[in-house]
Amino acid sequence: MKFVTKLEMGETEESKATITDAYLKSVEEVIKASSVDPQHGLSAKEVSERKEKYGPNILKEQKKRSLWQIFISQINNPIVYLLTAAAVLAFLFGDTAEGIAILVVLVLNSIIGFWMEYKAQKSMKALKQMDKIRSKVLRDSNKSTFDAEDIVPGDIILVESGDLIPADARILEENELNVDESPLTGESVPVRKSTKAAKEEKPVADRTNILYKGTAVTSGTGKAIVFGTAMQTELGGISAMVGEQEKDEIPLNQKLNKLTKNLIFVTLGLAVAFFIIGWIAGEEVYQLVQTSIAWIIAAIPEGLPIVASIALARGMLHLAKKNVIVKKMEAVETLGETTVIFTDKTGTLTKNHLTVRILLFPDNVRMEVDWHKKGKPVLKGNEEPRENEMFNHFRKIAVLANDATLVDDEITPTAKGDEESKGEGDPLDVALLQFAQKYDQDSFRRSRELERKLHDPFDSEAMVMGSVNQDNEGLYIAGKGAAHAILERSSQVLSHGETKLLSDEDKKYWNKKNDELAEEGLRVLAFAYKKVEALPKGKDFLRELVFIGLVGFIDPPRKEVAEAINTCHEAGIKVMMVTGDHSGTSKNIARQINFFKRGEEENKALSGQDLTNEFDEGPSSKIDETRIFSRVDPSQKLQLIKFFQQKGEIVGMTGDGINDAPALKRANIGIAMGKKGTQVAQEVSDMVLKDDAFGSIVQAIRQGRIIFGNIRKFIIYQLSYHLSEILIIALISFTLFVLPILPLQLLFLNLLSDVFPALALGVGVGNPGIMKVPPKDPDEPILIRENWWQIALYGGIMTVCVSGAYFYAHYIWDQPEEINNNVAFFSMAFAQLLHVFNMRDANEHIFKNQVTRNKYIWMAMLFCIALLFAAYFIPAVSEVLSFQELEARLWFLIIITSLLPLLIIQSIKYFTKKL
Repeated sequence: MKFVTKLEMGETEESKATITDAYLKSVEEVIKASSVDPQHGLSAKEVSERKEKYGPNILKEQKKRSLWQIFISQINNPIVYLLTAAAVLAFLFGDTAEGIAILVVLVLNSIIGFWMEYKAQKSMKALKQMDKIRSKVLRDSNKSTFDAEDIVPGDIILVESGDLIPADARILEENELNVDESPLTGESVPVRKSTKAAKEEKPVADRTNILYKGTAVTSGTGKAIVFGTAMQTELGGISAMVGEQEKDEIPLNQKLNKLTKNLIFVTLGLAVAFFIIGWIAGEEVYQLVQTSIAWIIAAIPEGLPIVASIALARGMLHLAKKNVIVKKMEAVETLGETTVIFTDKTGTLTKNHLTVRILLFPDNVRMEVDWHKKGKPVLKGNEEPRENEMFNHFRKIAVLANDATLVDDEITPTAKGDEESKGEGDPLDVALLQFAQKYDQDSFRRSRELERKLHDPFDSEAMVMGSVNQDNEGLYIAGKGAAHAILERSSQVLSHGETKLLSDEDKKYWNKKNDELAEEGLRVLAFAYKKVEALPKGKDFLRELVFIGLVGFIDPPRKEVAEAINTCHEAGIKVMMVTGDHSGTSKNIARQINFFKRGEEENKALSGQDLTNEFDEGPSSKIDETRIFSRVDPSQKLQLIKFFQQKGEIVGMTGDGINDAPALKRANIGIAMGKKGTQVAQEVSDMVLKDDAFGSIVQAIRQGRIIFGNIRKFIIYQLSYHLSEILIIALISFTLFVLPILPLQLLFLNLLSDVFPALALGVGVGNPGIMKVPPKDPDEPILIRENWWQIALYGGIMTVCVSGAYFYAHYIWDQPEEINNNVAFFSMAFAQLLHVFNMRDANEHIFKNQVTRNKYIWMAMLFCIALLFAAYFIPAVSEVLSFQELEARLWFLIIITSLLPLLIIQSIKYFTKKL
């Protein structure tokens, strides 16, 4: 990314300077363009002028939804519109009870949805870091500490180990300065910084003379001149890119809205047709309007928004217990539809800290390090480590030629039971100390106690470091560094317990081995030693050394990742690694976590440059077949997500860095890390993993699939008896021109069935094998053709049974309209409640299945039956609902006709194994 920063140096137009691509300019050019004395810094007046010109060093925050906007989103629904119209009509025609009842349903749904999203928003606020970043700045010849937001272009900043970089700055001076740029670039290994100007254009990850806002100093010190603040930083450019991205509407919303719109059109069409026919027949307008309202209530599943909200809310709460914060309820279900997951490597698949991985010694000795669950390294190789003299020398050198420190030289158990000792200093040095400490605590302590006589710190030119320590009667020289540098300083090699001449052929061999390890994605160091009697003169004592071998370091994968990846494979989800790191490192990690499915080409990877060429020439199948994308920048991540979205995929994106933010926002589901994730990534994501565990994503996917299956079940349940209500009203209204079930009765009945049994279905535990099947087609509607056949059949059977009861009471027993109404109501009520048991899968046991094992189903049944009888026996409620005292024979008729649908449907399922 290129940007231009203008630094004001006076009040005239001629005094303005422009810095373009500061990494290509020399220190002198940058100082001249900035018009600042690096020895004194800016004056108070200059700071004030520049702050007025450029504003505070703060990124523009992502616009948050207000409480009012959250509330409005709950009522912005076609079902809500139609029910509101029904309530208004009820009030206009004096049916106050009906109007109030409808409004209660609407308010209840809105409150549930509002509360859950409000709680999610509050949870996100708790994740944010509240402390302000403070930075050391040289101003008016004084070194002072200021808030990062007060930094201006031209400021001279002073950084040291542990500091967060407050703005983009060109390095003027440095002393062994290393910076962790993983949040910005995805590079897991700290970058060694320098003052040298680049000779050609380079990507952000390779601009070694620039400090970037949001990155952290891991070791060394530096002095730099700020040339970019706020939105003019690299981080600001990414933030602006985030703001430009629009997220597609969540699939569940799209499908529910489409379903409800279709229901509304059908309902309004029937209601209008009935009104016109009735009006032509001379029926009273009030009766026609009341019947139309009844039709609306019968056709629209009032409980659908409520049950969907509660099912999703329960999913949110369940995932919160699993360390997953979901910021928007519908995002839970969308994860269940995910077909592709793009995952960052550093901090997501890996631990984001280096460990010893490979040991290569002479005589073809190779040892690989695995880490026991208790934190102890276990060596696997072709020789026993304790009997290997070279391995013993390696452990000794690792401790002595080391400038890092551990917080505690004793291993400290963590909350999870793993043994851990945190360190300060260069990550490679920390990794060596941790290995030596965890492998053998006693040997580690003995080496730490050896007195250091001389020290040669790491030098970026020489690429080596070493020490001289008192060891029993003599002195021990320990050295480590880049392979070529250590080999140049070595004259012998330890082989079979003896020192031998290190020939030029040997050096070529070991340089080749170094290259091979580097191609595997490992960071490599060489080790050597020497025993002397007298203390060497001067610091250049790393000469005529005995070479013992190479050590490879890697940022190791998280323990749970391999299992989580395998689960994704079984679930038919494509997992793709998208990282700013090198391809060799990415492939190495991929092999360790079984990233590739059987039959996939494991070495296939595309770099950022390859992607640029692909998109310039037009994307090909090569992108679709690739599983690892390395050295990619934020814009390429966006291109990849859009590419797969255009192919109809539902894309989930995991990440923790600033560089992941645009892609997190664009993806169908953005999943940020809560512990190591940056605030920017957390703000734009749909969900946050508080434990940073990739395995939590699998839990979320499983929950999403369960929720979709449950939603489909309760929609089939609701629509089938709503269809029956419509058909019963249509059949009896068009034949007898009477209303078989009154609007308020329908609303009461639907409030029971739409909420309690449907809600019990909505919180089912799902099928145990739900993660063994591929994700459903993203274009698949919420109800497929088979489901509509189910709804039609179920609704038709209930219609025949309940209408039969009405006509039987009317024609055979010659009952009055009020009694017939009650027969129809109670037959429909009990048939609807029992209908929940028809929601078992056809291949499940008739008595032992998901429905019968769901304790909430039984609780809902008992509760609803109790409410029905309470309404019947409580005079005030009975009068409002127009209930009459029924004879025993009428109750017998009601029981028979309410049981018949259950018996018929279960028989069909049992014999056909369908529906």
